[in-house]
Amino acid sequence: MGDIEGLWELQKHTNILKDVSKSIDEISNGSKIKALGVKLKGIEKKLIGLECKIEEKEKKLNKGNFILKEYDYKLHEIEKNLYEGSISDLKQLTFLNQEREYIKNKIEEKEMEILSQLEEMDKLKEEYILIKKDFNALRKEYREVIKNHKSTIENLKIKKIDEKKKIEEISSKIDGNLLKKYKELAKTRGIAVVEVIDYRCSGCNMVLPAITIDKLKNNNTILYCENCDRMLYLKNS
Repeated sequence: MGDIEGLWELQKHTNILKDVSKSIDEISNGSKIKALGVKLKGIEKKLIGLECKIEEKEKKLNKGNFILKEYDYKLHEIEKNLYEGSISDLKQLTFLNQEREYIKNKIEEKEMEILSQLEEMDKLKEEYILIKKDFNALRKEYREVIKNHKSTIENLKIKKIDEKKKIEEISSKIDGNLLKKYKELAKTRGIAVVEVIDYRCSGCNMVLPAITIDKLKNNNTILYCENCDRMLYLKNS
């Protein structure tokens, strides 16, 4: 492995180490668990709200059905008095007829009202079922995350140790001055080694001279981008 390949591998494993360390910090802080917990509480609150609305609708329906029964009973009594012939007074018969029409209108209104409430109730129940399904799925995920929390951290810690060993092993094979230059560039530029893609420096996108590309292809010399000063890496160079 030449110097530039070694530096490229060093950078790759350094980036992996950073990602692993970041993941450990995020999981240790419980950010995912907290986010899921907040989401669960939000959905649970919505479910409780829907339950209250459904309960309120059921109360209104029960009250509406009770009133409807009272209307039906009144209508039955009026028609009984009208058709049994026990009342002969014209004024009273006229009043009963008017009362019957009034009650029939009320029954029709109440039936329409109950029908509308039933439709609203069905929509609320459908919404509740869908949200409840999402809630159960999220709760399952939440429990799995908590369950796997410790094992995930342990696996990441093992990965972190492994990456540190690889970095130490690669670093030991690189010239000390070159390693120092690499670390300085990593500190100031963020990325020390950049790949050459389509004859361009992928760090600053500058087109590289043909002579530079030829040197990268034929030598293991460490070359730098004239624009951003990063080390250049050409695959299969």
